[in-house]
Amino acid sequence: MENVSHTLAGLALARAGLGRASRLATTALVVGANLPDVDLAWSSFRNPLTYFHLHRGVTHALAGLVLLTLGLWAALLLIDRLLAGRGEAARARSGPLLLASALGVFSHGALDALNSYGVRLLLPWSGTWFYGDLLAIVDPWLWLVLGGAVFVTAPGTRRRNLAWGMGAVAAAIVVLSTPVVPVASRAAWAAGLAVTVALCRGVARRSRPAGPGVAVAAIGVVLGYVSLCAVAHDVALARLGQLALAEARGPSIPSGGVMRMEFAALPRPADPLRWEGMVIDERTIRHRVVGVFRALDPGDATWTRFERRLDDRAAEALWAGCAGGAIREFFRFPFVALEPGADGGRDIVVRDARYARRGRGFAVFSAPLGADGLPRVDPGRCP
Repeated sequence: MENVSHTLAGLALARAGLGRASRLATTALVVGANLPDVDLAWSSFRNPLTYFHLHRGVTHALAGLVLLTLGLWAALLLIDRLLAGRGEAARARSGPLLLASALGVFSHGALDALNSYGVRLLLPWSGTWFYGDLLAIVDPWLWLVLGGAVFVTAPGTRRRNLAWGMGAVAAAIVVLSTPVVPVASRAAWAAGLAVTVALCRGVARRSRPAGPGVAVAAIGVVLGYVSLCAVAHDVALARLGQLALAEARGPSIPSGGVMRMEFAALPRPADPLRWEGMVIDERTIRHRVVGVFRALDPGDATWTRFERRLDDRAAEALWAGCAGGAIREFFRFPFVALEPGADGGRDIVVRDARYARRGRGFAVFSAPLGADGLPRVDPGRCP
């Protein structure tokens, strides 16, 4: 679903006038906006460990984005020359087409760099992850703003109305039925959807689509929204530090030396005023929801503590293998638990606190423990 945002961003750039020079420029923007995810062709078909290891790899790094831009540009130029030779199209200008290709490809990299999944910008030389922590991987507000702009600037056809209507219904189902989206945010987004639908219906009655100024304004709104999220993120981080310091002064934190702490405020879908607060040290991960103001803290906001247990005997054995390498490469805030397995035995379960703090969902790895208490990992699961 994250590719919905990439596609809408590419279309919005095209509607803003950057793609008017040729159909190929529009194609460059839309295809380029999704092209870095070509790595799904080799990262998603085996198992989660392969996905963690390969997805958002070199195709999302700076070197990869440059190569993808040049490859897309060359391919579109070749297509244009072939069509022109048959008299089917006028030759596109190479400069604007290169610019459109770069804008499309790098818009994907920019959006991915803003979320908490992260990107490895320096591959193949360094596998260091960089995290923006500003936008959720699926951000319904981007869908709303960019989708509305694309709708009103497209020619008024039944196909357009049907496609946008289906997209709006799908987005509404995702937002309104997802428990992780707070009730207040669902209500605000639903109100925003109603206003957007009313505006779009009004524009749709006109004989001509809206001009590129609407798309330019939408892109400006998105940039303003990202700026708002950046400010809210910094405020949430500051509040998180204050709350952690207040707790450290109480009896809940054991004495015996100062421990290095890491703080993270992670975005919540459709809710830029509340953040998932994480305080991480060598032994524990503490989590609570933090509002940008105290009045926005949830009424039941309390610290939940998770023991990391990274140095348990079973965990150390896991880290020594290929599966452990892939886990530690991708998991940003890993913690370990020993839980009952499906076969009546015991499993070692590793979770990434960004995505899963309970259960067995995304960013969770489990392996059964043998009679010796060590994990049994099928080598076929290794990337």
